[in-house]
Amino acid sequence: MNEHIAIGKSAPLFTASSTKGLINLNDYAGKWVVLLCNPTEFNAWRKNEFIYLMKHAKSFSEKGIELLPISTDPKAMHLQWFYGNARLGTYAMPFPIIDDRNGEIAKLYNLNPDTTNRNQPPNMHAFIIAPDQKLVKTLTYSTLGGLQINELLTTITTLQTEYRTQIQNVNNQPSGSNPLCETNPIVGEYVLGNPENVDAHLLDFVIYAFALINDDGSLTVYSTRYLKELANLRLENPYLRVIMAIGGWGADGFSDAALTPTSRYNFAREAKRWVDQYGLDGIDIDWEYPGSSVSGIRSRPQDRENFTLLLTALRDVLGADAWISVAGTGETSYINNVEIANIAPIISYFNLMAYDFTAGETGSTAGRHQSNLYPSELGLGNNSVDTQIQNLIEAGMPSSQILMGIPFYGRYGATQTKTFDDLRKNYLNKNGYRVLWDNVAKAPYVVDPNGNFAYSYDNLLSIYFKGLYVAENCLGGLFSWQAGMDQANILANGMSQAVRDIDQLEDLLAKAYYLETSNENS
Repeated sequence: MNEHIAIGKSAPLFTASSTKGLINLNDYAGKWVVLLCNPTEFNAWRKNEFIYLMKHAKSFSEKGIELLPISTDPKAMHLQWFYGNARLGTYAMPFPIIDDRNGEIAKLYNLNPDTTNRNQPPNMHAFIIAPDQKLVKTLTYSTLGGLQINELLTTITTLQTEYRTQIQNVNNQPSGSNPLCETNPIVGEYVLGNPENVDAHLLDFVIYAFALINDDGSLTVYSTRYLKELANLRLENPYLRVIMAIGGWGADGFSDAALTPTSRYNFAREAKRWVDQYGLDGIDIDWEYPGSSVSGIRSRPQDRENFTLLLTALRDVLGADAWISVAGTGETSYINNVEIANIAPIISYFNLMAYDFTAGETGSTAGRHQSNLYPSELGLGNNSVDTQIQNLIEAGMPSSQILMGIPFYGRYGATQTKTFDDLRKNYLNKNGYRVLWDNVAKAPYVVDPNGNFAYSYDNLLSIYFKGLYVAENCLGGLFSWQAGMDQANILANGMSQAVRDIDQLEDLLAKAYYLETSNENS
């Protein structure tokens, strides 16, 4: 092994061709990675090792681990096998095979390719790389079969637990917190759909989306299975609070539920039934929006007062310790239809949907920021996260109860949205698209090959500034919409660090900046 590749130091970076296109180790930042290299020709032993890996690939994937096997065969015979078998359907190929026919990657990890010994199966070397792209473990196997793969999985699972405990200790005072604030900020995610990628160790709370109000006042969720799976995440993190959101864009029934004392308490008792049945910590009310039919729902002029009364009934029935949050905006039109100062003592948190500023825009105004921290020329008028937060505080919502929302997707006005996963794969400095930074707004954006505004989105740098804002303004914390759009948990990890250990996020950004600068100058 390479004495210069020290455990705990950054893993050597590389770019190489593979059976799934160009591979850049940088692209796997935020995920656990296993590099596997047996630096010999691609012979029968190598084929069997790859087949064993394919059989167990799902077990790695379920734990959020990327497998990156490397072939050092100078004749690239793995390609013949791949095209002759795997690609034609004989085998399913769940991971790329990296082409290192010149042995350059192997040498980076101090492995000397040996294609002369055809009679012995030389050692398989495994390099385990953490989400911060530090090398945390190296293993060597004389053969790679089922027993060795299970041992490898067990080793990585242990490392994952130790890694998370080290950087996300729930008992630690966040280094980015403000000693003048009364409470420490928290971090969470809305989860729409399958929660398989949700990392409970990164979060203080998760919010299931959504439950809907039926005509008879009962509630129905999209999937009871996913709700149960979210609740079960407390087996991984017993401090995690699990909330059920009721409503969402275009979800009707709130105006009727809030109309009378009877309807309000029937609604509250139905919500409590779900809380009790699934062992939840509370309810999030996502009424979009009281007093407005803009999403196609029923509304009434008396929604403003009735919303407060509905929340009062919910607090009466759920009890003083239950989580009750409200998802809303800080726009004037929303504040005028909600008794902000009156609901503040009732609720636990106000979840500010600090995104979608351009959701209804077409034409020239579509190409504007959708979640900029501060106003700028590329913003939509004076709209910004800061503007909305100050509106809420002025209306009577304590800053400590405001959770700032972060979008895990990109938007171009009313016409296009892309998940962060899609942006990362196809648009962030790829295919002619470029990422630019608005230093006034503290927001990134993507321009197309012609230099036109393409997508507004959030990245680790904008999340860093939002984390600073949370600490400096004594906000309640951060949350995302939504977990499934960041399968690799790159933004989720950054959001967690922005609240819990912003110094670590700053260090990660500084390293990325210097790496990018050095690459540009090389």
